[in-house]
Amino acid sequence: QSLTDELATLEATLEGMRAASEAATADLAESRDKLVAAHTALGIYLEDEWQDITSDLTQERRLQFRKKVVEMEEEVITRKVEIIQLLQDCQRLLAEMSIDVYQNELDRKISLSLIQGEDESTMLSSVMKSEDCVGISCDALDSLNVRMAELIAEKKRRKNKLSEMGAEICMLWEKLHVPTEEQRLFTESVQFLGMDTIEKGKNELKRLHELKAQMIGKLIQEAREAISQLWDETSTDGGQRANFKAMAITDESLFTDDLLAEHEEHIKQLQEKLEQMKPILKIMEKREDIIKERMEYEDFQKDPDRLKQRGAALTKQLMKEEKMSRRIKRDLPKYTELLERKLREWQTTHTEEFMYKGEPYLDVMKQQEEEWRRYKDNETQRNLRRKQEEKSLENRNSNDTHYKPLPGKKRVISVNGSRPSSRGRAHVGGPLSTNQVILNGSRASSRGRSHVSVKPQDKRSGSSIRPRTAPSSTW
Repeated sequence: QSLTDELATLEATLEGMRAASEAATADLAESRDKLVAAHTALGIYLEDEWQDITSDLTQERRLQFRKKVVEMEEEVITRKVEIIQLLQDCQRLLAEMSIDVYQNELDRKISLSLIQGEDESTMLSSVMKSEDCVGISCDALDSLNVRMAELIAEKKRRKNKLSEMGAEICMLWEKLHVPTEEQRLFTESVQFLGMDTIEKGKNELKRLHELKAQMIGKLIQEAREAISQLWDETSTDGGQRANFKAMAITDESLFTDDLLAEHEEHIKQLQEKLEQMKPILKIMEKREDIIKERMEYEDFQKDPDRLKQRGAALTKQLMKEEKMSRRIKRDLPKYTELLERKLREWQTTHTEEFMYKGEPYLDVMKQQEEEWRRYKDNETQRNLRRKQEEKSLENRNSNDTHYKPLPGKKRVISVNGSRPSSRGRAHVGGPLSTNQVILNGSRASSRGRSHVSVKPQDKRSGSSIRPRTAPSSTW
């Protein structure tokens, strides 16, 4: 091969190498440009090794660039999703609080950064920061996070403010007896968390306070009625009631918001005390019901006529008494023991006795049990006396109705020689064997008996037969 041919071969080889170099360089440049764009959009620095596209044109280097591009594209997608979510949340809060977005540059960009895609999906207008878009840079991410936190804090502040005003407004509505229609109209006029809502709340409070000043006397009187009722419900004694000096103020020129507030504070204290008392009061009510039931059960036991009922009525009555007896024997001791423990705990905690209708309930329970024992003792004595009286009466009646035979021998007298009939008997103040009389030979009917007074002489004894009772006879 001549030198010319060798030169041509070398030039062809060199040309191929140049073409391969250019292709490799172009490939690396494309990857580098993508990396630069991604890093620029993300706002991060691109390392020098990814900017060098001349020192190494091997296939391995080109594959490394391509892998890095895929990684950065995934990071861009992730950042876009994060930015879109932040923008949506910020837009929602701005709208919810009716914030004017043109009062703040960032708010303006937030409102313009999102657009609707062809598939109606939400997307960024640009990944790069611009006049109308925040972009996806780290600075944009930080700014959006800060703004999001500010908006959340502002929302919380407004909600708390509105909640406080709303609670006060509702309390004043109830206290001042504001018509329901007025309340409804105001509620419908306020929406979301805008400053106009807060302003409306302030105006409503101002109006209600002015109305309250006009009704201060009536409000204090209502508060005093509520206090009196709570005193009764909590069994507050006279000394504790006298300690509330504000109750004694009657001069209406001294009726102020402070005086009303003092009454309201006392109401609050009494309500709290009543809430603490309620669990004990419930047990007391159950015990008092059984105490009443115990007396009712006693009355049932004294009434024998209740057992004259028949069928279902008697069964129902007996079941009722059985249940009453079970509650009296089982529940009454249980509630009494529980109350004794609870009332002592109350006395230790509150340094005062638990009152019931003006008396310490511990004393009330002791008194109830003493009265019950006395009642049962009296009933026992009364029953004993009654039995003794009944026995004595039976003895007297037995003595009064006993027939004693008269002295002397008794015989049956017959008239006209006829024998006495066992069918017709005349009772003459004693047993049939004592005197039997047959008149004119006829027999006395067993259906119609005649009591007669007969005094025949006994020749042997000279005595006469005298019946203990001798009513007029019919012959």
